[in-house]
Amino acid sequence: MDSQNATRQETSLRDFLDVLFRRKWIIISIVVLASGLVAVLNARQPQAWESSSRVLVRRGEQPSVLNTNVRYVGWEEEVASEIQVILSEDVFSRARDVFADSVRMNGYPAGWTFNAGAVRAEVIGESNAFVIRYTDVDPAVVQLGCQAVTIGYHDFYRKRKNPPELSDFFVAEIVDVRDELDNWRVRRQHFMDEERYYGSTETSRFLLNRITALEQRLSDLNGDVSSQAMRTETFAKLVEKSGVELETELAFSLSQYVLQGGILQNIKFALQNLNLKRDELIQMYTDRHPEVIAVDEQIARLHADLKQQVLNAYTIEVAGLNELKARRSQLLEELNGVRAELETVPDKERRLAEIDAMIKKLEERHALMLERQSETQIAQAGHTDWDVVILAAASAPYTKKTRDYVRLAIGPLLSLIVGLGIAFFMESMDHSIKNAAEAEEYLDTPVLVTIADLSVRPRKTVGHDG
Repeated sequence: MDSQNATRQETSLRDFLDVLFRRKWIIISIVVLASGLVAVLNARQPQAWESSSRVLVRRGEQPSVLNTNVRYVGWEEEVASEIQVILSEDVFSRARDVFADSVRMNGYPAGWTFNAGAVRAEVIGESNAFVIRYTDVDPAVVQLGCQAVTIGYHDFYRKRKNPPELSDFFVAEIVDVRDELDNWRVRRQHFMDEERYYGSTETSRFLLNRITALEQRLSDLNGDVSSQAMRTETFAKLVEKSGVELETELAFSLSQYVLQGGILQNIKFALQNLNLKRDELIQMYTDRHPEVIAVDEQIARLHADLKQQVLNAYTIEVAGLNELKARRSQLLEELNGVRAELETVPDKERRLAEIDAMIKKLEERHALMLERQSETQIAQAGHTDWDVVILAAASAPYTKKTRDYVRLAIGPLLSLIVGLGIAFFMESMDHSIKNAAEAEEYLDTPVLVTIADLSVRPRKTVGHDG
C-alpha cells in the first residue's frame, strides 16, 4: 500500500513537471512580457527631485494674554495636529502667495505654480522638530516650493499663536464705544427737543398750564359763537321779510343796532321823507295821481335797496359764524392733542429711561475698556513671542528616484503564477492520454510498467509555394 502511494506521488510530480516542460513557452512568454513591461514602466518613470527644511515649534498654548499659564496636551496629539496644520489649506494659501511673489520677483517662468499635493511633513523622532518636504520633477521648483511652505507655516503659526495687536484692538473698540455713546446722547437730546420732554414733573406742569389756557380760550370762543349764531338767526328772519314789513321790522327790531351803516341810514332817512311826502299828497290827490305814483315807485326802489343791504349783512354774519366755528374746531383739536400728550408722559418717561440706561451701560463699558487696555499693556510688556524656529531652510534639490526592487520582483512573480495557471488551463483542454495516471483513469486498470518511447520522431517540414 505504501509502495502504491509513493508511486502515485512520484507519478503526480512527474506529471506536474511534464506539464511544466510541455507548456514552457507559454510560461516563459508571459514572464518575459511582464518583466519587460515592468522594466519599461520603471525606466520611463520621470526622475523626481526633492527639497526639505526643518522647523522647531513650541509646545503648549497660552489661553490669554492676561493668563500666563500654558496648557499642554499629549505629545502624539499635538504632533499629529501640527502635521495636519502644515498640510492645511490656510498654510497652502499663504504658501501660494509667497511662491507667486518669488516667481515674479526672481523672473522665473510664469507657468510655475505651487502644487499642494507635493508637500509632505513628518516629525523627527520624538522631538518637536518637523521636516517639510516638497517634491517635483523640476529641480528649480522644489527648493522654491519648500521655502514657500516653510514661510507660509511660519507666518500662519505666528498669526495663530501670537496674541493679536491688542493696542490696535482696544483703540478700535474704545473709538467704537465712544461713537456709540455720542450717538445715544444725541438721540436723547433729539428726543427731548422733538417731544418737548423735560422730565415727568416739569412736562406735566407745562401741559396742565396749556390745557387751562386753552380751555379758557375755548370758553370765550364758545360765547362768541353763541352770540354770532343768535345774530345770524335774527338776520335770517329779516331776510324772509321785504317791503313795508321789513322797514317796520328794522324800525322796531332789537337787532337794528347792527344795521347802522351809512348807506342803510340814508335809505331809512329817504324812506321817512318819502312816506311823509306821500301822506301829504294823499290828502290832496288820489292814489292814481302821477305825483303819488312817482313817490310809490321811489319807495319801492328804496325797499329793494333795503332788502339787498339786509342780504349783504346776513351773508357777512354767516361768514363770521363759520370763521368762529372753524377757530373753535381748531382750538378744540389743539386741546385734545395736549390732553393726549399729557397721557403719553409715562410712555415718554419709559423711553427716556431706556435711553439713559443705554448711555449708562456704554459709559461703564467705556471705563472697563480703558481699564482692560491698561492691564493688557502691562501684561503684554512681559509676554514672550511665540514663534517657529527654522532649523534649516529649504535644502538644495536632490534626486528622489530609487529602485523599487520589491515592485520589480512582484511583477515577474505574479506573471509566473498567471503563466502556470494558463498552462494548466490549456493542459486541461487537451483530452489525449499523456501519462500512466491518465491511462489508469481512462482504462480503470492499473498500469504495472511503462516503456519510454525511444523512436525518433521525424521533423515536419513546412513547404512554401513556388
